[in-house]
Amino acid sequence: MKNCYSILILLVFIAIHSNGQNYTATYGSAYAGSTGIRNNPAASVNAAYKWDLTFFTVQAKVSTNSLFMRNDSVFLTHPFKNRFLHNNVDLSLFNFLYKPNNKHAFAINLRARTYNHIRTEPISASDSIYSIHDFIVQNRMTPYLEGFATHTGWLEADLNYSHVIHETYNSKLTGGITVQIMKGISGAFARVNKLSYLETKTSTDTLYNFITGGSAFGYSSNYDESPSGSTNSSSFIKNSLTGLGLSIGAEYLLYGENSNSYQQNNAINYQWKIGVALMDLGANKFKSGEYGGQFRNIDPSITDIDVDRKFTNIESGRDLRDSLATIFTTSENISNRFKIGNPTRLNINVDRSFGNNLYLNTDLSINLHGTSGFRRLLSREINLLTVTPRWETLNWGFYLPIQYNSQNQFHIGAAFKAGPLVLGLHNLQWVKQIKNLSGGGYLMLSIHPFNKRKVLTKLDCPE
Repeated sequence: MKNCYSILILLVFIAIHSNGQNYTATYGSAYAGSTGIRNNPAASVNAAYKWDLTFFTVQAKVSTNSLFMRNDSVFLTHPFKNRFLHNNVDLSLFNFLYKPNNKHAFAINLRARTYNHIRTEPISASDSIYSIHDFIVQNRMTPYLEGFATHTGWLEADLNYSHVIHETYNSKLTGGITVQIMKGISGAFARVNKLSYLETKTSTDTLYNFITGGSAFGYSSNYDESPSGSTNSSSFIKNSLTGLGLSIGAEYLLYGENSNSYQQNNAINYQWKIGVALMDLGANKFKSGEYGGQFRNIDPSITDIDVDRKFTNIESGRDLRDSLATIFTTSENISNRFKIGNPTRLNINVDRSFGNNLYLNTDLSINLHGTSGFRRLLSREINLLTVTPRWETLNWGFYLPIQYNSQNQFHIGAAFKAGPLVLGLHNLQWVKQIKNLSGGGYLMLSIHPFNKRKVLTKLDCPE
């Protein structure tokens, strides 16, 4: 309980709510099936199977420089520094791929996704924090407090089509598009802008008076509209807004020079596969909750002790707004709607086959939304550069993804495939007794043709 409370105190100025994209082992793989379109929409026509049904996938990733775990307890790191915590979760219960022939493919994914981001300007923190006063004491030399938190969660149906654009005796160019139909289920944000304070010593105590700064928070209206404040799923969906997203991509496959007919080129026997994709264009829209607002011109008589008292027993958006309204002299409602940008990024993927089921994949994911902006409401991917050696057949696979992420963290992961199951970790340090919480994992359960002879026979037969 102590550790949980310390973490909440650290984030109290910047957050009110925070809760796949990263199946790194399968990047570039012809065996990725229907989930391959999450890295490049053109991947479906280059799948090894005529059909693929993925019953269940789940993926979670966390990147932070402030939390670590020891003996199943979470602790804060102490040094004065910029703090961040980014995470995303991707869950799907139905993914289907069908290739009527080797020129065209269709795929559908039904998914639930959430992205959460917290970031601060440099602050100190420790597990000895029990109140806002304790937090301010540790940061009495900090020029000002500034930070943000952003949460977005949505349901999504991915409708994908890909086809062969051009083919020669030793190469093939394919293109694909995915239309994303989205329902914005849950959105929230919080901001603190340059909150500063002065120290005042009395005969009995040391107080801190807030002198400048502003704040804002907002959330989606389905939290207000759900019965009795519950998070009833049907109510959330009913009161959500629908939006559209788009992903487009292309893959170029290069085959050996000794091939003498198009039919000998298939999804498996390439030497090089190069993919480029622009992923997750668009944004989720939300109706604004009734009690969100923007707050300016802090009351100079307010001390840290007052803030501690005012922030006790806050249980709703109304409680938070009413407390902030007594701290700031100016408050305004936020607009009727707000939107949070999707994790738009450019993916460049190069997959090299060395024969004997050995491959080396290199994936570069360039966020088109930065990870340090304090003003715009955006979600972002954690990935940056991933290099994955793999040994993979139709039924078995071993993978060693090596990642350098957008937060300058280096992770070595691992995964294996056994028939319909793929299971992986983003960071093998999670198996240690003492570990940074950055990492995560993924699981996929799918069925498809498991007879290699049948797969290759279908791939090689003339159109």
